[in-house]
Amino acid sequence: MTPKRVRTMDLEDPFVASFEGMCELLLVRHGEQQFRDNIPLGEALDAPLSDLGWRQARAVGERLKDARLGAVYCSPLQRAHNTAIEIAKHHGLEPVIDADLSEIDLWKNAPQDKGLLDLYSRDELVAVYREVAATRRHSAYPYCEDADAFRDRVVSAIDRVIAANIGQRVVVACHGGVINAYLAHLLKSAYDHLVSVHHTSITVVRAADTRRELLTINDYAHVMPIQSSRGSLNASR
Repeated sequence: MTPKRVRTMDLEDPFVASFEGMCELLLVRHGEQQFRDNIPLGEALDAPLSDLGWRQARAVGERLKDARLGAVYCSPLQRAHNTAIEIAKHHGLEPVIDADLSEIDLWKNAPQDKGLLDLYSRDELVAVYREVAATRRHSAYPYCEDADAFRDRVVSAIDRVIAANIGQRVVVACHGGVINAYLAHLLKSAYDHLVSVHHTSITVVRAADTRRELLTINDYAHVMPIQSSRGSLNASR
């Protein structure tokens, strides 16, 4: 028997009673990461959670503990994996790791044993970041991995998660670049950076067949009781 087609009005309804025929996807950015000054680039991509990052991860886990999750997926990078664990433990789940959910490597083609201040003066680095802010494109980073290939792998990974979880609500604990890549895909934007995604914020997408409905973006209400300022790392990866 052919499954009943989900109505678009149900995809858009925040109070829908059932996820039959659809998947509700919660894209959660990891908690704040911990960096030290001029960290070698080979270590920077997989930086651990900071003390605040752990508190943020526990806060989003508490917020989602009654959310009836069917699965939790995550990037293999430790800041995303540990955030996923804090969510999954409330549901008796183990996070499913997918390497295609990893963050874009903005310095992939740079010497990995060097820090940014070994490659640039502070003024030169400021100029790079200004160009990134002006263009909203990853290509403004001189050593970045291929941005189009990154977006393609993110979209493919998330669409696999959706296809495997029709009828369920699932979490994908990932990265700001990953969330922006999927948002850009949904909104048909050429920009790589659309939103400054807050640490552990929740972005909600509903999916059925080829349709995608974006319900919320960058909801971080759960960190308001534990965080009083944005922090310099929030715009990082």
